[in-house]
Amino acid sequence: MREILRLPCVVVALFAMMFSISNAQAQDPKYSRMLEDLVDGKYERVLFRAIGYTEKESTKKDPEPYAYMARAYLKIHQSDDPELKESYAKALKESLKYCTKFIKKDKENEYVPDLLDFIEELRAEAIAAADTEMDAEKYTRAKSMYSYLSKLDKTDPSAYIMLGLANYYARSTRDAEQQWATASQLMGSMTGRIAASEETELYRDEPLTESMEALLKTGIIRTAEQLDADGQRARAVELLESGLPIFEGDRSFMVTYGQIVG
Repeated sequence: MREILRLPCVVVALFAMMFSISNAQAQDPKYSRMLEDLVDGKYERVLFRAIGYTEKESTKKDPEPYAYMARAYLKIHQSDDPELKESYAKALKESLKYCTKFIKKDKENEYVPDLLDFIEELRAEAIAAADTEMDAEKYTRAKSMYSYLSKLDKTDPSAYIMLGLANYYARSTRDAEQQWATASQLMGSMTGRIAASEETELYRDEPLTESMEALLKTGIIRTAEQLDADGQRARAVELLESGLPIFEGDRSFMVTYGQIVG
């Protein structure tokens, strides 16, 4: 009987993470040490190495270091180490900041597709944090989170719906209307009401992620109910009609739709 080779857990984890990123990242010797440190939980070392690459003339335009910084900051945000979290109190915001830089620098879209799971995880964390800020009526902080969500994916209608609601509560009505209009246009492009146009970037031809869909539904419901309560039923109806082709049949959405639209 052949003996089964048992690899150390850290090696198994390293292999798993290597398969979760692009071949270019995994094989580039410049960045392999950051991958090892990330697997080992040495997040501060990842940040130290990555910041050096972002400041070095020959590598500051490479997307990878920014991705590693975003991933390390998210791990810190999710860490159970109170001292580490205290030292990096804004880790989630830093992760969002560097992730948006990573996406911007990946001009050929070579690396982003391999990190979609990470980006979705980051998005979910940001949504949870923004929701906490909204409940606490800290709308400026909430706006910051939703603004980052719109930069993670500029065709995400849920980000604009909630950014609009945060601005509405902050009495920035004009900004709110612009953001709701953007969300409606994106929803229209998804459902075929608005055709693709070379003149606009506000067109989405991909399915929503799980967190986007959940946030969009919640955002439309909350916004419509608030507008209706404020005597703006016509505007509430417009938003609900924009979302109907996406959420028709969903119980919670249809309850609100029936109450406001009739």
